[in-house]
Amino acid sequence: MIHNKRQFFISGATLLLVIAGVWIASHFFGEQSKPPLASAQGQLSCGSEQYSEYNKNMVLAGEMTIGRQPPTGTRQQQQAMVDAFGALSLPKDKTVIAAGFLKTGKVYTQICQGEKCTMNEMAAPEQACLAENWSGCQYLAMQFREKQYCFLTPADQ
Repeated sequence: MIHNKRQFFISGATLLLVIAGVWIASHFFGEQSKPPLASAQGQLSCGSEQYSEYNKNMVLAGEMTIGRQPPTGTRQQQQAMVDAFGALSLPKDKTVIAAGFLKTGKVYTQICQGEKCTMNEMAAPEQACLAENWSGCQYLAMQFREKQYCFLTPADQ
């Protein structure tokens, strides 16, 4: 039984601190329990760290910059596209841009002539996907200087 105002405020503040602590702990520990959206070899990982690294190189890689794609489809559909990209035999010394069709996991690629992709080269994989499917296409990844960068935002984030 609460007998005075001071005891009431102390109890309320303690309850708020406990609730805030549980929420913060579940938020941080819950995020870590999700497996990353990545290729089997681990070269392509769709985390914000890899995308931040792409941001440092994007003007060197192409005439057009590609933003991180909003989360669409299911995690399984995204993983199918990432796996399909990871299974490709890409030339190591070339810049490659890829788009994918979410429903089937099919990947469309363009190998750029120079190290820096032209605007047309960068648009080619998405245009090929759209010509075949009409919608549901999105940029998937890029390979630049033997490093792969993912544009997908995992569906469960």
